[in-house]
Amino acid sequence: MKALKSITLIALFICICNCSPSKYALQKQAPIQLTKTYLQHWTTGVAIGSSGVNLYFSNLYPNHSSIKMDSVYFRKMKGKLTPLKGQYFSRLTKRLTNEEGNALTTKGFFPFQLENRECVISYIENGTTKYYKVSNIEEKEGVYYPEGPPIN
Repeated sequence: MKALKSITLIALFICICNCSPSKYALQKQAPIQLTKTYLQHWTTGVAIGSSGVNLYFSNLYPNHSSIKMDSVYFRKMKGKLTPLKGQYFSRLTKRLTNEEGNALTTKGFFPFQLENRECVISYIENGTTKYYKVSNIEEKEGVYYPEGPPIN
């Protein structure tokens, strides 16, 4: 009888641990403002060229000073969000050139199930990383960089 109680308690403990909220849970509402998101594919013309996607987030502003924009997840890639002329920007690289410092952003593990025109923005609020899904990303005409993508 004691063995049955012990097994039951262990099974209950395992179930409770497995039911904890996901580390990558999406927020239904985020404390940010965003008016438009669009993407632009790019490719290079060097011998072993790279390719990728530039994501632009127009008028992306946190509602509080305690919020810091962090990263974006898109099509099995992850990249840092960088402020750029009144918007945030992220360059996601699919293939690498041989250049030093060129970081591949394709991830082996990808925590989100996203449609082709969806991405997830991660932001840090009071020391906690949170995630917000953005849908209906507009696709603009691609760009070709003969010498490789610009640094900025």
